[in-house]
Amino acid sequence: MDNKKINSNGFTLVELLVVAPIVMIVVIGLMSFLFNLYGQLTQQGVQLSLQVEAQSIVFSMQDDVFFASAFVNTKNENLIDSYAPSGGWNYSTTPQTLIISYPATTQNHRIATRQLVHINELGCTPPETLEENSLLYNNVIYFLEGSNLYKRILTAPSSLATCGTSYQRQSCPEANATSACPADRLLTSKVESFNIEYYNVDNTLVSVPEEASRIKVSLALKEKAYAEDVRSNISLTMKRLNQ
Repeated sequence: MDNKKINSNGFTLVELLVVAPIVMIVVIGLMSFLFNLYGQLTQQGVQLSLQVEAQSIVFSMQDDVFFASAFVNTKNENLIDSYAPSGGWNYSTTPQTLIISYPATTQNHRIATRQLVHINELGCTPPETLEENSLLYNNVIYFLEGSNLYKRILTAPSSLATCGTSYQRQSCPEANATSACPADRLLTSKVESFNIEYYNVDNTLVSVPEEASRIKVSLALKEKAYAEDVRSNISLTMKRLNQ
């Protein structure tokens, strides 16, 4: 009688050769699924972030639009910008530039104690004389440089005598910024397109900014995520209150 016992535990070489490739295929498939899922979640996260960023930028423009006295095709004549683009500011650039004119005030427009700033033409006192002076109008300019969207403020130069001081300060390109002229505000560096449409009181599209009482701002942002371009855009129509 043969006392040798056959060991039935474990796998034979043939079984391993059959099972190993199957396990490898399952693992590779699972890893591929998880990898793609991670990519999709990453892209969705970036798209959501871009949407929030685009909404925040456009909504932040509302105050400037609400209190605007006019949308204009170039800067106000009595304001100076040493860093304006070649040929000066113009709304019809490609891509477009938004130029807003609004009354300068001593405090934020939403503060009840604010006062209008006048150009000192006839004297600042008494009040009757003050009110005969022309109002000072600032400019807010939204413009693109590459994919960067900036906000620049223009206000009275030091050579212009005023009754009161605008609470907003003139801004400059970051490379030329000083304590007296802080850097332009960079709103985003992810712009794919920036477009402005102008509408009059009858809600008719017009080609001249000065004829407009409202504008439609369309902003598209783009960012690369997981080797793919992810985009988000927003359009918002805003009406100025000073008609």
